[in-house]
Amino acid sequence: MRLALAREASERRSHRAVIDTSKTMPGRGAYLCRGTDPTHPDPACLELALRRGGIARTLRRAVKLDLGESSIASPNS
Repeated sequence: MRLALAREASERRSHRAVIDTSKTMPGRGAYLCRGTDPTHPDPACLELALRRGGIARTLRRAVKLDLGESSIASPNS
């Protein structure tokens, strides 16, 4: 499962990571383990990546994760 960095149109410095199901979004991406639902990452894998700061480090900036129904802020790298 690929997370891609998407820039918020309203703010230049605000970024969010969204699930790139088609794997065609431009820019840097971070890969996570796919869960039982193919449109969402494995919860344990996501929690570990957030705790270790892997998503922010891979995308090279602090991001807000947009997972559809919920959003999660990643810690600053």
